[in-house]
Amino acid sequence: MDEKLLRLAGHLIAYAVKKLYPQAKLGELKITEEKAYYEFEHKPFKAEDVERIEKFVEEQSGNIKLETFEVDEEEALNLLKDEPKKVLVKGRIKLVRINGFVDILEGSLPEQPKKVYVKILNTSSSFWKLTGKPMQRVWFVAFQTEDELKDYVKRLEELKKNDHRYIGEKLDLFHVEEEIVGSGLPLLHWKGTIIRNELIKFMREINDSLEFKEVWTPHLSKTVLWKISGHYTKYADKMFIWSEDEEEFGLKPMNCPLHIQIYKFKPRSYRDLPFRISEFATVYRKEQSGELHGLARVWSLTQDDHHDIVTPEQIKEETKKILKAAIKVYQTFGLEYKVNFSTKPEMYIGSDEIWEHSQKVLREVLEEMGLDYQLKEGEGAFYGPKIDFDVKDNMGRWWQLATIQLDFNLPERFDMTYVDKDGKEKRPVIIHFAILGSIERFMAMLIEHFKGKLPVWLSPVQVRLLPVSEKFEDEVTKLYKEFRELGIRVDVDSEGTVQYRVRNAEVEKVPYIIIIGQKEVETGTLAVRHERKIRNLSKDEFLKEITEKIKSRSL
Repeated sequence: MDEKLLRLAGHLIAYAVKKLYPQAKLGELKITEEKAYYEFEHKPFKAEDVERIEKFVEEQSGNIKLETFEVDEEEALNLLKDEPKKVLVKGRIKLVRINGFVDILEGSLPEQPKKVYVKILNTSSSFWKLTGKPMQRVWFVAFQTEDELKDYVKRLEELKKNDHRYIGEKLDLFHVEEEIVGSGLPLLHWKGTIIRNELIKFMREINDSLEFKEVWTPHLSKTVLWKISGHYTKYADKMFIWSEDEEEFGLKPMNCPLHIQIYKFKPRSYRDLPFRISEFATVYRKEQSGELHGLARVWSLTQDDHHDIVTPEQIKEETKKILKAAIKVYQTFGLEYKVNFSTKPEMYIGSDEIWEHSQKVLREVLEEMGLDYQLKEGEGAFYGPKIDFDVKDNMGRWWQLATIQLDFNLPERFDMTYVDKDGKEKRPVIIHFAILGSIERFMAMLIEHFKGKLPVWLSPVQVRLLPVSEKFEDEVTKLYKEFRELGIRVDVDSEGTVQYRVRNAEVEKVPYIIIIGQKEVETGTLAVRHERKIRNLSKDEFLKEITEKIKSRSL
Protein backbone atom coordinates (compact mmCIF):
# COMPACT_ATOMS: atom_id res chain seq x y z
CA MET A 1 0.00 0.00 0.00
CA ASP A 2 1.26 3.52 -0.86
CA GLU A 3 2.98 4.89 2.26
CA LYS A 4 2.73 8.51 1.11
CA LEU A 5 -0.99 8.15 0.45
CA LEU A 6 -1.51 6.52 3.85
CA ARG A 7 0.33 9.42 5.47
CA LEU A 8 -1.86 11.97 3.71
CA ALA A 9 -4.98 10.01 4.69
CA GLY A 10 -3.79 9.96 8.31
CA HIS A 11 -3.48 13.73 8.39
CA LEU A 12 -6.91 14.05 6.74
CA ILE A 13 -8.39 11.85 9.46
CA ALA A 14 -6.66 13.95 12.15
CA TYR A 15 -8.08 17.08 10.46
CA ALA A 16 -11.55 15.51 10.49
CA VAL A 17 -11.34 14.46 14.15
CA LYS A 18 -10.20 17.93 15.24
CA LYS A 19 -13.01 19.58 13.28
CA LEU A 20 -15.70 17.20 14.49
CA TYR A 21 -14.39 16.67 18.04
CA PRO A 22 -12.34 19.79 18.98
CA GLN A 23 -11.63 18.45 22.47
CA ALA A 24 -9.66 15.50 21.04
CA LYS A 25 -5.86 15.61 21.36
CA LEU A 26 -3.53 14.33 18.66
CA GLY A 27 -1.27 11.36 19.28
CA GLU A 28 0.94 9.76 16.63
CA LEU A 29 0.47 8.54 13.08
CA LYS A 30 1.87 5.02 12.58
CA ILE A 31 2.16 3.37 9.16
CA THR A 32 2.62 -0.37 8.58
CA GLU A 33 2.95 -2.26 5.29
CA GLU A 34 -0.78 -2.80 4.77
CA LYS A 35 -2.54 -0.17 6.86
CA ALA A 36 -2.04 2.67 9.31
CA TYR A 37 -3.51 4.20 12.44
CA TYR A 38 -3.76 7.65 13.98
CA GLU A 39 -3.93 7.79 17.76
CA PHE A 40 -6.11 10.28 19.65
CA GLU A 41 -6.79 11.15 23.26
CA HIS A 42 -10.55 10.85 23.17
CA LYS A 43 -13.36 8.71 24.51
CA PRO A 44 -13.99 5.50 22.47
CA PHE A 45 -15.30 6.22 18.98
CA LYS A 46 -18.70 4.72 18.19
CA ALA A 47 -19.92 3.44 14.82
CA GLU A 48 -21.68 6.74 14.14
CA ASP A 49 -18.43 8.62 14.90
CA VAL A 50 -16.59 6.51 12.33
CA GLU A 51 -19.27 7.27 9.75
CA ARG A 52 -18.98 11.02 10.46
CA ILE A 53 -15.18 10.95 10.13
CA GLU A 54 -15.29 8.98 6.86
CA LYS A 55 -17.96 11.29 5.43
CA PHE A 56 -15.97 14.40 6.39
CA VAL A 57 -12.80 13.04 4.77
CA GLU A 58 -14.73 12.09 1.63
CA GLU A 59 -16.21 15.58 1.36
CA GLN A 60 -12.97 17.43 2.06
CA SER A 61 -10.30 15.28 0.37
CA GLY A 62 -11.08 16.57 -3.13
CA ASN A 63 -11.20 20.17 -2.01
CA ILE A 64 -8.31 20.82 0.32
CA LYS A 65 -5.53 23.34 0.39
CA LEU A 66 -2.43 21.31 1.20
CA GLU A 67 0.86 22.92 2.23
CA THR A 68 4.11 21.59 3.69
CA PHE A 69 6.65 23.89 5.33
CA GLU A 70 9.46 24.04 7.88
CA VAL A 71 9.71 26.16 11.03
CA ASP A 72 12.02 26.38 14.02
CA GLU A 73 11.19 24.74 17.35
CA GLU A 74 9.76 27.90 18.96
CA GLU A 75 7.29 28.52 16.13
CA ALA A 76 6.30 24.83 16.04
CA LEU A 77 5.58 24.97 19.78
CA ASN A 78 3.37 27.96 19.21
CA LEU A 79 1.48 26.35 16.31
CA LEU A 80 0.98 23.12 18.30
CA LYS A 81 0.51 24.66 21.75
CA ASP A 82 -2.79 22.81 22.22
CA GLU A 83 -1.29 19.41 21.34
CA PRO A 84 0.84 18.32 24.33
CA LYS A 85 1.49 14.84 22.94
CA LYS A 86 3.30 16.13 19.88
CA VAL A 87 6.99 15.54 20.67
CA LEU A 88 9.26 18.06 18.92
CA VAL A 89 12.81 17.39 17.77
CA LYS A 90 15.57 19.99 17.87
CA GLY A 91 16.17 22.23 14.89
CA ARG A 92 13.94 22.73 11.90
CA ILE A 93 10.60 20.92 12.05
CA LYS A 94 8.55 19.87 9.05
CA LEU A 95 4.83 20.55 9.23
CA VAL A 96 1.77 20.00 7.07
CA ARG A 97 -1.15 22.43 6.86
CA ILE A 98 -4.59 21.34 5.62
CA ASN A 99 -7.10 24.18 5.40
CA GLY A 100 -5.62 25.77 8.51
CA PHE A 101 -5.13 22.50 10.45
CA VAL A 102 -1.43 21.97 11.33
CA ASP A 103 0.34 18.70 12.14
CA ILE A 104 3.91 17.42 12.33
CA LEU A 105 4.94 15.73 9.07
CA GLU A 106 7.25 12.73 9.32
CA GLY A 107 8.19 11.62 5.82
CA SER A 108 6.74 12.87 2.56
CA LEU A 109 3.32 13.22 0.97
CA PRO A 110 2.19 12.40 -2.57
CA GLU A 111 1.66 15.15 -5.09
CA GLN A 112 -1.76 16.43 -4.17
CA PRO A 113 -4.23 13.92 -5.68
CA LYS A 114 -7.64 14.93 -6.93
CA LYS A 115 -9.20 12.83 -4.21
CA VAL A 116 -8.22 10.33 -1.51
CA TYR A 117 -10.49 7.34 -0.89
CA VAL A 118 -10.26 6.35 2.77
CA LYS A 119 -11.72 3.33 4.55
CA ILE A 120 -11.66 3.21 8.36
CA LEU A 121 -11.21 -0.46 9.26
CA ASN A 122 -11.83 -0.28 13.00
CA THR A 123 -11.04 1.62 16.16
CA SER A 124 -9.25 0.21 19.20
CA SER A 125 -8.10 1.22 22.65
CA SER A 126 -4.42 1.73 23.45
CA PHE A 127 -2.18 3.53 25.94
CA TRP A 128 0.02 6.54 25.30
CA LYS A 129 3.61 5.31 25.15
CA LEU A 130 5.00 8.01 27.46
CA THR A 131 2.36 8.21 30.21
CA GLY A 132 0.17 5.13 29.86
CA LYS A 133 -2.90 7.38 29.45
CA PRO A 134 -5.80 5.72 27.55
CA MET A 135 -5.90 6.53 23.82
CA GLN A 136 -8.01 5.58 20.80
CA ARG A 137 -6.55 4.30 17.55
CA VAL A 138 -8.32 4.80 14.25
CA TRP A 139 -7.11 2.13 11.77
CA PHE A 140 -7.48 2.89 8.07
CA VAL A 141 -6.40 2.25 4.47
CA ALA A 142 -6.31 4.67 1.54
CA PHE A 143 -6.50 4.50 -2.26
CA GLN A 144 -6.24 6.85 -5.21
CA THR A 145 -9.37 5.57 -6.99
CA GLU A 146 -12.82 4.47 -5.98
CA ASP A 147 -12.39 1.20 -7.91
CA GLU A 148 -9.30 0.33 -5.83
CA LEU A 149 -11.28 0.94 -2.67
CA LYS A 150 -14.17 -1.23 -3.89
CA ASP A 151 -11.76 -4.06 -4.79
CA TYR A 152 -10.20 -3.83 -1.33
CA VAL A 153 -13.58 -3.93 0.42
CA LYS A 154 -14.51 -6.98 -1.67
CA ARG A 155 -11.27 -8.74 -0.68
CA LEU A 156 -11.85 -7.73 2.93
CA GLU A 157 -15.27 -9.38 2.90
CA GLU A 158 -13.70 -12.55 1.50
CA LEU A 159 -11.06 -12.51 4.22
CA LYS A 160 -13.77 -12.11 6.87
CA LYS A 161 -15.36 -15.36 5.67
CA ASN A 162 -12.00 -17.04 6.27
CA ASP A 163 -11.39 -15.30 9.60
CA HIS A 164 -10.56 -17.95 12.20
CA ARG A 165 -12.87 -16.24 14.70
CA TYR A 166 -15.85 -16.65 12.37
CA ILE A 167 -14.91 -20.22 11.42
CA GLY A 168 -14.08 -21.10 15.04
CA GLU A 169 -17.56 -20.19 16.25
CA LYS A 170 -19.30 -21.72 13.23
CA LEU A 171 -17.49 -25.06 13.73
CA ASP A 172 -17.82 -24.99 17.54
CA LEU A 173 -14.03 -24.85 18.05
CA PHE A 174 -13.71 -21.85 20.37
CA HIS A 175 -15.18 -18.50 21.23
CA VAL A 176 -14.26 -15.35 23.08
CA GLU A 177 -16.56 -14.23 25.90
CA GLU A 178 -15.55 -10.59 26.13
CA GLU A 179 -18.00 -9.34 28.75
CA ILE A 180 -17.42 -11.70 31.67
CA VAL A 181 -14.16 -13.54 30.78
CA GLY A 182 -12.05 -11.15 28.69
CA SER A 183 -11.25 -10.51 25.05
CA GLY A 184 -7.70 -11.88 25.39
CA LEU A 185 -8.82 -15.12 27.03
CA PRO A 186 -10.38 -17.45 24.41
CA LEU A 187 -12.34 -20.51 25.51
CA LEU A 188 -11.46 -23.69 23.61
CA HIS A 189 -14.44 -26.00 23.17
CA TRP A 190 -13.95 -29.78 23.09
CA LYS A 191 -13.45 -29.74 19.32
CA GLY A 192 -10.85 -26.99 19.51
CA THR A 193 -9.13 -28.83 22.35
CA ILE A 194 -8.78 -31.93 20.15
CA ILE A 195 -6.92 -29.85 17.56
CA ARG A 196 -4.68 -28.42 20.29
CA ASN A 197 -3.98 -31.87 21.75
CA GLU A 198 -3.19 -33.35 18.33
CA LEU A 199 -0.66 -30.56 17.71
CA ILE A 200 0.94 -31.22 21.10
CA LYS A 201 1.00 -34.96 20.40
CA PHE A 202 2.76 -34.29 17.09
CA MET A 203 5.29 -31.98 18.74
CA ARG A 204 5.95 -34.51 21.51
CA GLU A 205 7.00 -36.96 18.80
CA ILE A 206 9.27 -34.30 17.31
CA ASN A 207 10.72 -33.53 20.74
CA ASP A 208 11.34 -37.20 21.41
CA SER A 209 13.26 -37.48 18.13
CA LEU A 210 15.38 -34.51 19.25
CA GLU A 211 15.92 -36.14 22.69
CA PHE A 212 14.24 -33.35 24.64
CA LYS A 213 12.92 -34.09 28.12
CA GLU A 214 9.57 -32.54 28.99
CA VAL A 215 9.29 -30.55 32.21
CA TRP A 216 6.56 -28.61 33.97
CA THR A 217 6.91 -25.28 35.75
CA PRO A 218 4.36 -23.21 37.70
CA HIS A 219 2.37 -20.42 36.12
CA LEU A 220 3.74 -17.83 38.55
CA SER A 221 6.75 -17.05 40.68
CA LYS A 222 8.15 -14.34 42.88
CA THR A 223 9.13 -11.30 40.86
CA VAL A 224 12.70 -11.56 42.13
CA LEU A 225 13.15 -14.19 39.39
CA TRP A 226 12.05 -11.72 36.71
CA LYS A 227 14.27 -9.03 38.18
CA ILE A 228 17.31 -11.27 37.81
CA SER A 229 16.37 -12.20 34.25
CA GLY A 230 15.65 -8.59 33.27
CA HIS A 231 12.05 -9.28 32.26
CA TYR A 232 10.78 -7.19 35.18
CA THR A 233 12.47 -4.12 33.75
CA LYS A 234 11.61 -4.75 30.11
CA TYR A 235 8.20 -6.45 30.42
CA ALA A 236 6.68 -5.15 33.66
CA ASP A 237 3.99 -3.29 31.73
CA LYS A 238 2.99 -6.56 30.04
CA MET A 239 3.11 -8.68 33.21
CA PHE A 240 0.31 -9.48 35.65
CA ILE A 241 1.86 -8.57 39.02
CA TRP A 242 0.39 -8.49 42.53
CA SER A 243 1.46 -8.68 46.18
CA GLU A 244 0.68 -11.51 48.56
CA ASP A 245 1.82 -11.64 52.21
CA GLU A 246 4.17 -8.73 51.61
CA GLU A 247 5.84 -10.51 48.68
CA GLU A 248 5.44 -9.66 45.02
CA PHE A 249 4.43 -12.33 42.50
CA GLY A 250 3.92 -12.35 38.75
CA LEU A 251 2.34 -14.65 36.18
CA LYS A 252 5.14 -15.85 33.94
CA PRO A 253 5.56 -14.03 30.60
CA MET A 254 8.40 -16.41 29.63
CA ASN A 255 9.58 -19.88 30.62
CA CYS A 256 13.35 -19.54 30.34
CA PRO A 257 14.13 -18.27 33.89
CA LEU A 258 12.20 -21.21 35.38
CA HIS A 259 13.91 -23.72 33.08
CA ILE A 260 17.25 -22.27 34.15
CA GLN A 261 16.39 -23.12 37.76
CA ILE A 262 16.05 -26.76 36.72
CA TYR A 263 19.48 -26.63 35.08
CA LYS A 264 20.98 -25.01 38.19
CA PHE A 265 19.44 -27.56 40.57
CA LYS A 266 22.81 -29.31 40.70
CA PRO A 267 26.33 -28.81 39.30
CA ARG A 268 26.73 -29.71 35.62
CA SER A 269 29.70 -30.97 33.64
CA TYR A 270 30.36 -31.02 29.90
CA ARG A 271 28.99 -34.58 29.95
CA ASP A 272 25.52 -33.19 30.83
CA LEU A 273 25.47 -30.98 27.76
CA PRO A 274 23.52 -30.56 25.56
CA PHE A 275 20.94 -30.19 28.33
CA ARG A 276 17.62 -30.31 26.47
CA ILE A 277 14.28 -29.50 28.11
CA SER A 278 10.89 -28.56 26.70
CA GLU A 279 7.49 -27.53 28.00
CA PHE A 280 4.03 -26.90 26.60
CA ALA A 281 3.70 -23.94 28.87
CA THR A 282 1.00 -21.31 29.14
CA VAL A 283 2.44 -17.85 29.65
CA TYR A 284 0.64 -14.56 30.22
CA ARG A 285 1.23 -11.22 28.52
CA LYS A 286 -0.89 -8.13 29.01
CA GLU A 287 -1.32 -7.10 25.38
CA GLN A 288 -3.18 -3.89 24.61
CA SER A 289 -6.88 -4.49 24.16
CA GLY A 290 -6.84 -3.11 20.64
CA GLU A 291 -4.23 -5.68 19.61
CA LEU A 292 -6.19 -8.73 20.83
CA HIS A 293 -7.48 -10.90 17.99
CA GLY A 294 -9.22 -14.26 18.52
CA LEU A 295 -6.55 -16.94 18.99
CA ALA A 296 -3.89 -15.00 17.08
CA ARG A 297 -3.21 -12.40 19.79
CA VAL A 298 -4.17 -13.32 23.36
CA TRP A 299 -3.33 -12.73 27.00
CA SER A 300 -2.78 -16.44 27.71
CA LEU A 301 -0.73 -18.32 25.12
CA THR A 302 0.77 -21.79 25.13
CA GLN A 303 4.24 -22.22 23.66
CA ASP A 304 6.01 -25.34 22.47
CA ASP A 305 8.98 -23.92 24.31
CA HIS A 306 12.47 -25.45 24.16
CA HIS A 307 15.73 -24.61 25.87
CA ASP A 308 18.85 -26.33 24.64
CA ILE A 309 21.77 -25.51 26.94
CA VAL A 310 25.02 -26.19 25.09
CA THR A 311 28.72 -25.51 24.88
CA PRO A 312 29.77 -23.07 22.12
CA GLU A 313 31.13 -26.05 20.17
CA GLN A 314 27.74 -27.80 20.20
CA ILE A 315 25.74 -24.93 18.67
CA LYS A 316 26.18 -26.10 15.08
CA GLU A 317 25.03 -29.69 15.47
CA GLU A 318 22.11 -28.78 17.70
CA THR A 319 20.93 -26.02 15.37
CA LYS A 320 20.98 -28.39 12.39
CA LYS A 321 18.70 -30.81 14.22
CA ILE A 322 16.31 -28.01 15.19
CA LEU A 323 16.13 -26.64 11.63
CA LYS A 324 15.43 -30.09 10.20
CA ALA A 325 12.66 -30.60 12.75
CA ALA A 326 11.06 -27.23 11.93
CA ILE A 327 11.14 -27.99 8.20
CA LYS A 328 9.55 -31.40 8.82
CA VAL A 329 6.73 -29.79 10.79
CA TYR A 330 5.96 -27.19 8.12
CA GLN A 331 6.15 -29.75 5.32
CA THR A 332 3.63 -31.91 7.21
CA PHE A 333 1.14 -29.06 6.89
CA GLY A 334 2.14 -28.28 3.29
CA LEU A 335 3.31 -24.80 4.26
CA GLU A 336 5.70 -22.75 2.15
CA TYR A 337 8.41 -21.19 4.31
CA LYS A 338 11.27 -18.72 4.15
CA VAL A 339 14.24 -18.31 6.47
CA ASN A 340 15.73 -15.13 7.98
CA PHE A 341 19.18 -14.87 9.58
CA SER A 342 19.75 -11.90 11.89
CA THR A 343 23.25 -10.86 13.02
CA LYS A 344 24.91 -8.79 15.76
CA PRO A 345 23.20 -5.43 16.42
CA GLU A 346 24.98 -2.22 17.43
CA MET A 347 24.11 -2.77 21.09
CA TYR A 348 24.99 -6.28 22.23
CA ILE A 349 26.35 -8.31 25.12
CA GLY A 350 28.83 -11.16 25.16
CA SER A 351 32.33 -11.32 23.74
CA ASP A 352 33.05 -10.62 20.08
CA GLU A 353 34.67 -14.04 19.90
CA ILE A 354 31.47 -15.87 20.91
CA TRP A 355 29.41 -13.72 18.53
CA GLU A 356 31.78 -14.43 15.65
CA HIS A 357 31.76 -18.14 16.42
CA SER A 358 27.97 -18.30 16.77
CA GLN A 359 27.28 -16.33 13.58
CA LYS A 360 29.80 -18.41 11.65
CA VAL A 361 28.18 -21.59 12.94
CA LEU A 362 24.63 -20.47 12.06
CA ARG A 363 25.68 -19.33 8.60
CA GLU A 364 27.50 -22.64 7.95
CA VAL A 365 24.46 -24.59 9.12
CA LEU A 366 22.17 -22.74 6.72
CA GLU A 367 24.60 -23.14 3.83
CA GLU A 368 25.39 -26.80 4.51
CA MET A 369 21.67 -27.56 4.60
CA GLY A 370 21.21 -25.71 1.31
CA LEU A 371 18.69 -23.29 2.82
CA ASP A 372 18.14 -19.99 1.07
CA TYR A 373 17.90 -17.23 3.61
CA GLN A 374 17.46 -13.49 3.90
CA LEU A 375 20.33 -11.85 5.75
CA LYS A 376 19.23 -9.20 8.23
CA GLU A 377 22.42 -7.43 9.23
CA GLY A 378 22.33 -5.96 12.70
CA GLU A 379 18.83 -7.25 13.49
CA GLY A 380 19.79 -9.98 15.94
CA ALA A 381 18.69 -9.81 19.55
CA PHE A 382 21.04 -7.94 21.88
CA TYR A 383 21.80 -11.28 23.54
CA GLY A 384 22.62 -13.30 20.40
CA PRO A 385 22.05 -13.98 16.67
CA LYS A 386 18.88 -15.75 15.54
CA ILE A 387 17.15 -17.64 12.75
CA ASP A 388 13.45 -17.11 12.07
CA PHE A 389 10.95 -19.02 9.92
CA ASP A 390 8.03 -17.31 8.18
CA VAL A 391 5.31 -19.48 6.63
CA LYS A 392 2.85 -18.53 3.89
CA ASP A 393 -0.84 -19.39 4.06
CA ASN A 394 -3.09 -20.04 1.05
CA MET A 395 -4.16 -16.37 1.01
CA GLY A 396 -0.58 -15.25 0.47
CA ARG A 397 -0.02 -13.91 4.00
CA TRP A 398 3.21 -14.58 5.89
CA TRP A 399 3.14 -15.67 9.53
CA GLN A 400 6.30 -15.55 11.63
CA LEU A 401 6.50 -18.89 13.49
CA ALA A 402 9.73 -20.64 14.51
CA THR A 403 12.47 -18.62 16.06
CA ILE A 404 15.86 -20.05 17.03
CA GLN A 405 17.81 -17.66 19.26
CA LEU A 406 21.26 -17.93 20.79
CA ASP A 407 21.45 -16.35 24.23
CA PHE A 408 24.59 -15.29 26.09
CA ASN A 409 22.65 -12.94 28.40
CA LEU A 410 20.70 -15.23 30.74
CA PRO A 411 23.64 -17.61 31.38
CA GLU A 412 25.53 -14.53 32.58
CA ARG A 413 22.65 -13.09 34.63
CA PHE A 414 21.97 -16.41 36.36
CA ASP A 415 25.64 -17.37 36.66
CA MET A 416 25.14 -20.63 34.76
CA THR A 417 28.22 -22.81 34.53
CA TYR A 418 29.49 -26.25 33.60
CA VAL A 419 32.83 -27.92 34.28
CA ASP A 420 34.69 -28.58 31.05
CA LYS A 421 37.14 -31.38 30.21
CA ASP A 422 40.00 -29.27 31.53
CA GLY A 423 38.31 -29.01 34.94
CA LYS A 424 37.57 -25.31 34.53
CA GLU A 425 34.17 -23.68 34.89
CA LYS A 426 32.76 -22.39 31.58
CA ARG A 427 29.68 -20.44 30.61
CA PRO A 428 27.12 -22.33 28.46
CA VAL A 429 24.97 -20.84 25.69
CA ILE A 430 21.17 -21.22 25.60
CA ILE A 431 19.38 -22.00 22.34
CA HIS A 432 15.80 -20.82 22.77
CA PHE A 433 13.39 -22.10 20.16
CA ALA A 434 9.75 -22.79 19.44
CA ILE A 435 8.57 -24.40 16.21
CA LEU A 436 4.83 -23.79 16.43
CA GLY A 437 5.44 -20.66 18.48
CA SER A 438 2.15 -19.94 20.17
CA ILE A 439 -0.11 -22.97 19.77
CA GLU A 440 -3.14 -20.68 19.78
CA ARG A 441 -1.70 -18.53 17.00
CA PHE A 442 -0.67 -21.62 15.03
CA MET A 443 -4.25 -22.88 15.31
CA ALA A 444 -5.54 -19.53 14.04
CA MET A 445 -3.22 -19.78 11.05
CA LEU A 446 -4.22 -23.40 10.31
CA ILE A 447 -7.94 -22.66 10.56
CA GLU A 448 -7.59 -19.81 8.07
CA HIS A 449 -5.13 -21.67 5.83
CA PHE A 450 -7.44 -24.71 5.50
CA LYS A 451 -10.62 -22.56 5.75
CA GLY A 452 -11.77 -24.86 8.54
CA LYS A 453 -11.40 -28.02 6.45
CA LEU A 454 -8.57 -29.61 8.42
CA PRO A 455 -6.64 -32.76 7.44
CA VAL A 456 -8.19 -35.99 8.70
CA TRP A 457 -5.68 -36.45 11.52
CA LEU A 458 -6.52 -33.00 12.94
CA SER A 459 -10.28 -33.09 12.42
CA PRO A 460 -12.20 -33.11 15.72
CA VAL A 461 -14.73 -35.55 14.17
CA GLN A 462 -13.14 -37.80 11.56
CA VAL A 463 -16.16 -39.96 10.66
CA ARG A 464 -19.88 -39.38 10.89
CA LEU A 465 -22.22 -42.37 10.65
CA LEU A 466 -25.69 -41.82 9.16
CA PRO A 467 -28.25 -44.61 9.44
CA VAL A 468 -30.87 -44.32 6.69
CA SER A 469 -33.55 -45.13 9.29
CA GLU A 470 -34.00 -46.54 12.81
CA LYS A 471 -33.94 -50.00 11.26
CA PHE A 472 -30.14 -49.74 10.81
CA GLU A 473 -29.19 -48.20 14.14
CA ASP A 474 -27.91 -51.50 15.60
CA GLU A 475 -25.48 -51.87 12.69
CA VAL A 476 -24.35 -48.27 13.13
CA THR A 477 -23.86 -48.79 16.88
CA LYS A 478 -21.55 -51.77 16.21
CA LEU A 479 -19.49 -49.72 13.74
CA TYR A 480 -19.35 -46.80 16.18
CA LYS A 481 -17.93 -48.99 18.96
CA GLU A 482 -15.42 -50.66 16.63
CA PHE A 483 -14.17 -47.35 15.22
CA ARG A 484 -13.86 -45.90 18.72
CA GLU A 485 -11.80 -48.88 19.87
CA LEU A 486 -9.43 -48.23 16.95
CA GLY A 487 -8.94 -44.63 18.07
CA ILE A 488 -11.03 -43.07 15.28
CA ARG A 489 -13.02 -40.00 16.31
CA VAL A 490 -16.54 -40.88 15.23
CA ASP A 491 -20.08 -39.75 15.97
CA VAL A 492 -23.61 -40.63 14.85
CA ASP A 493 -26.37 -38.38 13.48
CA SER A 494 -29.87 -39.89 13.25
CA GLU A 495 -32.08 -36.79 13.19
CA GLY A 496 -33.70 -35.52 9.96
CA THR A 497 -33.48 -36.63 6.35
CA VAL A 498 -30.29 -38.20 5.03
CA GLN A 499 -29.82 -35.27 2.66
CA TYR A 500 -30.15 -32.81 5.56
CA ARG A 501 -27.64 -34.75 7.70
CA VAL A 502 -25.14 -35.01 4.84
CA ARG A 503 -25.36 -31.25 4.37
CA ASN A 504 -24.80 -30.66 8.10
CA ALA A 505 -21.72 -32.92 8.09
CA GLU A 506 -20.30 -31.05 5.10
CA VAL A 507 -20.91 -27.68 6.74
CA GLU A 508 -19.14 -28.97 9.85
CA LYS A 509 -16.19 -30.08 7.66
CA VAL A 510 -16.38 -33.75 8.71
CA PRO A 511 -13.98 -35.53 6.31
CA TYR A 512 -15.74 -38.93 6.08
CA ILE A 513 -19.50 -39.43 5.99
CA ILE A 514 -20.73 -43.04 5.98
CA ILE A 515 -24.33 -43.86 5.09
CA ILE A 516 -25.73 -47.21 6.25
CA GLY A 517 -28.90 -48.56 4.63
CA GLN A 518 -30.39 -51.80 3.28
CA LYS A 519 -27.92 -52.12 0.42
CA GLU A 520 -24.89 -51.68 2.70
CA VAL A 521 -26.18 -54.25 5.21
CA GLU A 522 -26.88 -56.80 2.47
CA THR A 523 -23.54 -56.35 0.67
CA GLY A 524 -21.43 -55.82 3.79
CA THR A 525 -20.06 -52.56 2.37
CA LEU A 526 -19.96 -48.95 3.45
CA ALA A 527 -21.21 -46.00 1.38
CA VAL A 528 -18.32 -43.63 2.04
CA ARG A 529 -18.68 -39.95 1.14
CA HIS A 530 -15.35 -38.12 1.03
CA GLU A 531 -14.43 -34.94 -0.91
CA ARG A 532 -18.03 -34.90 -2.22
CA LYS A 533 -17.55 -38.30 -3.91
CA ILE A 534 -19.30 -41.54 -2.89
CA ARG A 535 -17.49 -44.89 -2.99
CA ASN A 536 -18.61 -48.33 -1.89
CA LEU A 537 -15.83 -49.82 0.22
CA SER A 538 -15.53 -52.85 2.42
CA LYS A 539 -15.03 -52.08 6.08
CA ASP A 540 -11.43 -53.28 5.90
CA GLU A 541 -10.71 -51.10 2.86
CA PHE A 542 -12.09 -48.05 4.60
CA LEU A 543 -10.24 -48.73 7.86
CA LYS A 544 -6.99 -49.20 5.96
CA GLU A 545 -7.49 -45.87 4.18
CA ILE A 546 -8.39 -43.77 7.19
CA THR A 547 -5.85 -45.28 9.58
CA GLU A 548 -3.09 -44.67 7.02
CA LYS A 549 -4.17 -41.04 6.65
CA ILE A 550 -4.15 -40.58 10.43
CA LYS A 551 -0.87 -42.41 10.96
CA SER A 552 0.97 -40.59 8.16
CA ARG A 553 -0.65 -37.23 8.97
CA SER A 554 -1.33 -36.79 5.28
CA LEU A 555 -3.08 -33.78 3.86
